[in-house]
Formats: sequence, structure tokens, C-alpha cells
Amino acid sequence: MEIRMRSHSNQKAAKYIITSLLFSTSITAANLTLAQDGESDGNRYYLERFYQQDISAAKAYLGMLGKLKEQRDEEDSEKEDEDEKITIIDVRDATEYRMGHPKKAIHMPYPRIYRECVDNLRTEDGACASSTVYQVRQDPESLFLQIEEKIEDKQTPIATLCRTGFRSVLVANIISKPTTICDLKGYTDSEYDDCVATYQDRGYANVSNIWQGFVGQPMAGIISSSGSRYVVGDDQTLTDLTLADGSMAKGFVAYDLDLNNDGAISSDDKDGWRYHQSLPYTTKMKRKLINAEADAMGYYDLP
Repeated sequence: MEIRMRSHSNQKAAKYIITSLLFSTSITAANLTLAQDGESDGNRYYLERFYQQDISAAKAYLGMLGKLKEQRDEEDSEKEDEDEKITIIDVRDATEYRMGHPKKAIHMPYPRIYRECVDNLRTEDGACASSTVYQVRQDPESLFLQIEEKIEDKQTPIATLCRTGFRSVLVANIISKPTTICDLKGYTDSEYDDCVATYQDRGYANVSNIWQGFVGQPMAGIISSSGSRYVVGDDQTLTDLTLADGSMAKGFVAYDLDLNNDGAISSDDKDGWRYHQSLPYTTKMKRKLINAEADAMGYYDLP
């Protein structure tokens, strides 16, 4: 079995490179249980996974409201369960968060706190419309310590959110397995051993990644034929691709779906929280939710 993956394009025509694989319907649940901790599986970028699971933006929203409990007494069916609520951590940068975020999302930016865009041109969700002038990076250890200070209970259900589901995986891995900090910081020998000893067994136990992200990506057409699923594409030319884990795949140009039938591929056709799923969001900057570091350095106020 080969693996599908999509890469980014700045083309408005909405053509994206993804791999040319098919998923056989003969794959069973028993096969799926073989995935091990740290394997590249589950998220759309084929990144390694140390966190618990990937969930939809819709499930994260319901969890944020405390509406995911499967069984309730009839008289309590409309009550929220405070102890079961999902805490959403929005890891996008300061401008992205300021220009729209889930109502109760805590802001913990990573791997960048802020970036300046060429000519200050941004999309409506805060991303650079063309290219980047510079970025202010976040240290993974600082990130973890900030989250640990904000969320003391390591059993708290957490869902990480970014723009399309890449940065959120990075953060989900760090807080689920904080010893990854030691690798990210490039420690070796005794310094590495000391780091591992410091962060061993300090991870959060119930972390999910929001698969689509806040903005999301256009959705590719898929058809089934002879028990297999195929991605629909306009181009028959295969391209060699290297996945995030270093493995190789073949890709071709895919055909993206015009979900709202307006004759164009736009943000409204992207599968994320804000657009196709049309989940509630806000631009209000609540003191208890914004990032203290980003606020102190004035990054929320920059264009």
C-alpha cells in the first residue's frame, strides 16, 4: 500500500500534488491496530504521531462545549460536563489568532510566534498572502512549560489546532511526549540524558489533533472502483515525492472539489473549522486566553 499526501500550491486554480495510491477495502480493523506509538499515520501530513488520536473540527467543537458524553440520564441530557470538556490549544501565530479563533481556544503559538509578510499582505485568516519577511520562532521547551503552567491536570482532554493540521501535530507530539524536546533542541550525551530525566512522564495523556485545522485545504475528489479508492486527477504524470518520515511515494496533480458550486475554488471550499464546516469563531481577545509572551512583546498589535 502506498500513501496519499498533498503539498501546497499558491495557484488559484487549486491543483495540488498528492500521491497516487489507492486504499484497498480488504484492510481490516485488525490491520489498523498494528500502528505503533510514533508511527507516521493518521494526520494529513503523514507526520509521526505520539498523541492519542486525530479528530474532526466538529468533534472538537462539541467537546469544547462538553457535548460528547455518550450516555446521560434523560434529565441531564442538556447539561454540560465540565470534567469532560475538551480544551482547545490554538498554535497558530499571533496574527492568525487575532483574526479569528474558536471562542474558548487558548493561544500557544508554535513553531512561530509571529511573522511579517511582504508588503503586509495577508489573507482574511491572517496568513501571508505571498511570502514572509521574517519569523519569530518559539522554543519547544518554553512552549511546553507555558502549557504546563496553564493546564495543570495532565488528564485534561486537549485538542490542538492550527491552520491546516501540520503545526498542531508538532505541538500534540511535544505535549504528549515532552522528551521529544531533547531531540528538537539538539541535545547530546549527558545534556540529552538530563533533559530526558527532566521531562520523562510529564506528558499529557489525552491529546488529540484537529485533523482539518482552522482553515483547512480544498477537498480532492475520490471514487471507488473494484473494491479500491482512487483520488481523481487531471494529470497522468507521476512525480516522486518524499513523505515527512522520509519514505517515498508517487504523486500526481489532483482535482479539487467546488463544494459550494460557485464556479471557483476558494476559501469557502476548504475543509476546516472556519469555512466548509462553518463552526463558530470569534476575534475577541480575552486576557485569560491570549498568550502572555506574544502579548508582552506586542505581536498581537503588529500588522
